[in-house]
Amino acid sequence: MATTEGSSNGQHSLSPSEQRGKSRLASLFESPSNLQKCHRCEATVYQAEKIGPVKGVVFHKQCFRCNQCGQHLTLKNYTTNQVDVSDKNVYCQVHAPKTVAKGLGNEAIGIRGALAQQKMQSDLGKKGNIGQAPLIDAQSLAIKGALHAPKAGGRVNEQIHQGATAGHIDANALHIRGALNTQAQYQKGGKMPHGAHQYPAYVIEKKGKIIEAQKVLEERQRLEEDALYKTFRAEREDEKRKLSQELDQEWEIKLKDLTEKFEKEFGKKAPKKGKEGDFKVNKSADKSVAFTDDLEKTLSPDELARVSHLTMQFEQQKKELENSMTAKRDNKKKYMTLKLVQKEQQLAGDLVAKHSQEMLELIAIKQKEIKQELQQEIEMAKQESVTLENGQVNGGEVAMDDLIMQAEEALKAMSTMDELPPPRPAACKKRELYEDPSVFTDLDEYVFKIADSEHSTWTDLVQQLTAPCLSDLEKVRAIFRWITVKDLNVIEFDETVVEDTPLGLLRGIKYGTETYHVLFMRLCSYAGLHCVEIKGKSKSVGYEPGMKFRDDMFNNTWNAVLVDRQWRLVQCNWGARHLVLNKDNEAAPAVEKSEKRRDKIRYQYDEHYFLTDPEEFIMEFMADDPDWQLLPTPITIKEFEELPFVRSVFFHFGMNFLDNPKSVIYTNTRGGAEVKIRVSADIVRDVVFHYQLRFAQKEKKHETDYKGAKLDRFVFQSMMNDHVIYSVHVPTTGDYFLEIFANKIDDSHKIGEDPNAPMMPFRLKCACKFRVVCETLTNKMHPLPNCAAGEWGPEKSVRHFNLIPLTHKSGVVTTSDSMEMQFRMPRKLHFVTKLRMNGIDDHFLDRFVKQSISGDVVTLSVQFPQTGQFGLDIYARPVEASDNHTLAHACKYLINVDKVSNPVELELTRPENASTHMSKEKWGPTSLFDKFGMKCINYRDPKIKLNSTNQIVVEFSVPETLQVSYHFLREPDEDHRDNVTIVREDSNKIAKFFINMIRPGNYLLAVYAKFESDPGKKMANVYNYMIKYAPDDGSLGKKKSGLFRK
Repeated sequence: MATTEGSSNGQHSLSPSEQRGKSRLASLFESPSNLQKCHRCEATVYQAEKIGPVKGVVFHKQCFRCNQCGQHLTLKNYTTNQVDVSDKNVYCQVHAPKTVAKGLGNEAIGIRGALAQQKMQSDLGKKGNIGQAPLIDAQSLAIKGALHAPKAGGRVNEQIHQGATAGHIDANALHIRGALNTQAQYQKGGKMPHGAHQYPAYVIEKKGKIIEAQKVLEERQRLEEDALYKTFRAEREDEKRKLSQELDQEWEIKLKDLTEKFEKEFGKKAPKKGKEGDFKVNKSADKSVAFTDDLEKTLSPDELARVSHLTMQFEQQKKELENSMTAKRDNKKKYMTLKLVQKEQQLAGDLVAKHSQEMLELIAIKQKEIKQELQQEIEMAKQESVTLENGQVNGGEVAMDDLIMQAEEALKAMSTMDELPPPRPAACKKRELYEDPSVFTDLDEYVFKIADSEHSTWTDLVQQLTAPCLSDLEKVRAIFRWITVKDLNVIEFDETVVEDTPLGLLRGIKYGTETYHVLFMRLCSYAGLHCVEIKGKSKSVGYEPGMKFRDDMFNNTWNAVLVDRQWRLVQCNWGARHLVLNKDNEAAPAVEKSEKRRDKIRYQYDEHYFLTDPEEFIMEFMADDPDWQLLPTPITIKEFEELPFVRSVFFHFGMNFLDNPKSVIYTNTRGGAEVKIRVSADIVRDVVFHYQLRFAQKEKKHETDYKGAKLDRFVFQSMMNDHVIYSVHVPTTGDYFLEIFANKIDDSHKIGEDPNAPMMPFRLKCACKFRVVCETLTNKMHPLPNCAAGEWGPEKSVRHFNLIPLTHKSGVVTTSDSMEMQFRMPRKLHFVTKLRMNGIDDHFLDRFVKQSISGDVVTLSVQFPQTGQFGLDIYARPVEASDNHTLAHACKYLINVDKVSNPVELELTRPENASTHMSKEKWGPTSLFDKFGMKCINYRDPKIKLNSTNQIVVEFSVPETLQVSYHFLREPDEDHRDNVTIVREDSNKIAKFFINMIRPGNYLLAVYAKFESDPGKKMANVYNYMIKYAPDDGSLGKKKSGLFRK
């Protein structure tokens, strides 16, 4: 055996083929980090944006460009350096380093056959000179490639191949077929989408056979589907006709009865000279009643008036009957349509399931056929490669090895499955498939463009959708995003849409017979993905914590799709919810509206419902078949009802419950209950929480207060490290709903460099909800001080202002006499503080709070006037901000004062003479009103009636040094002080009372006053208003009693 000399280090040199093989082998042992770096930009390459490996390296799709000119390349048209095998860059056809014609030697693949044939011809005595350069004509493969002019059906010179003994290569060989078919594809104008994964042309051709078979099957299935939809239309028309006949007959009978009744009445009241036939009732809308000329002439004016009155009664009753029948027709039509749609959905779903199975079986059969062909051709190609080596004809291994490798990759990609795995938990969590949706950014953008266009066949749509996809995961993602971005709920169908148009594909959506999950299953089958339909219960719209599931309520359907032989859950319908989309119904060009809608929608789908982990999915959905819960241990319907009510926001922010609460929480005998939620530590500083406490009874669902105090004041929310705590103390026995909201904020919701930039408002979304049940209450619970809504403690100031607490880091403080608290400021801030106490007017407490600033530290000093419970609100804004810049709430504290050495007597907001037993003579001004120099500006009548609004502003002219207060009561004895705000304007010369009545009723506004120069005196009652709020809808009863009885 011939050998070659080794290099100076004693190792023998390798042939190009061996070097390439070694390079490939070495790449298998490289660290994963090296394999995931782009060869061009050296940044990490994720699966969704990966191309390669090519020569053992990978590229980003955007980096897969010619090393010389930068032209974007694909796996279909790239070329590598055939001269230097160590060069791992890619090139276009023009700039690829390659041997030129004058340098072709006996190693060139294009003339191996020619050399062998030349030797044979020489032996046969044919003309030829071995010592000269071999004759190269246009049949040589290398020159064919250089000339870019091979023909799809062309063959290499028959004489050469018939006589060649070394390296039998013909047009059926993998590498030649690839070159020929590539040219054929190019000549046909066939181009794959930008960035799509490209197999060699001969593999594309084989896949094209599958696509053609799919189209044939789709056409047959469409005919079957057309027939089904024809039966749907026929049945709908038949049911509509029957309904019309039934109602028309009913109308005729009732109208006849009404007419006969009227004719009897006419006979009683008409004069005796009238006879049968003198009066006629017509059914036409324009002339319902008519008299004969003879009768009309014989009637006296009084008789004619009586008959006319009777006629008007008839017309009115006929109109009422007509309206009643129209409403009945609409209700029956709605019920009929609902029943038909349910039936049609079931039939259409069954047919799509059948078609999907047929499509999957077809794809599996075709893939097996192609696999067998590829395997045979790969074996033949490997044998030819070995034959070439043994024949000492070197230099072509690179091209041959490339083709073999690509064919083997294609073979692996065509995975077939003889038997589906049973439903069982997946081997890994969703986060192990992908950590962040951003890995799909390029794919999602590609899908958005596809969604803007229309397709006439499902085959074409799915082929285009999945063209860039390298894995099952990416295919499922492309289908999911197409459905969610398409926003099928708002598609407007023209009545002229027919089945063979692009929108005809979505006719099932138009008729209401095809749902999201059926459409998803259909699209998956065209992509060769196994998908099943799962039926079960869901905690959907209308469900409240503690409800029991019944057979006919809260039914839902979703999908499980097979991704890399693991079943994953998908809920397209909920994933496509666009709850925050403000639809613009104004007239606008269709293209412009579509553009705006797409821009809004694409970032508003819900990622949570794509491949949701079963442990999270079970919180909202429970499959009827326990196996399809995909849990290690399936749960029962009772356990499902007891699970906390949560929404996707809960999982988006990595939340979990600390004490495993149930959906229904029972309070202790003091009305107390607690909920603790942990938040992902890496985003806890950016997550904002809020809550709402409301009555669970339907008749009270709109009531947000209890005896004038907001129900939210019976909840204490605080943050501790990475968890939020809700302490509830309900005011009375009964059932309540505690709803917890959350959202993530960004820099626009924090204090920024621009001192005048306002903090932008943000939308909070429901994270979870509980039913709170208080069966026994032994103590009367008082509301918390009336501070700004939301959480207590300094965490809010850190989050929004970067205002760091130096002293008090908890939201609850217990102290005596006085306290000082300090904060470190990130910049100079202007502060306003408000001390609050139940029953005391806020402005009476202002003098007990002082502030001072030293460097970057602000100190707040509070001297408490009495023992009891106080609330301290802290507001702030940048010092440089303009005067009209609104102060933002920074934080608040709950302060319990257990001892005060020198208590100060405070004026109560409900003075003693503000009794509910006030007599009716005291409406209006008292004798002190004029003595205090007060005047009414707008409402001079003390009795006010409101129908169209629940808000008014009462204004008084007052001396600058006069202090004013009020009491606001709703009959019989509900304190609604929280619904009134006093504003002093015009240098304190005008006092405005902004009043809001939250529900109908009778209200008392009692105004009190005293001069600042009389600190020892109590406030005196100066004016009393009686306000009756009765909306136009008549929701307020007519009963009058108690204080407001006349």
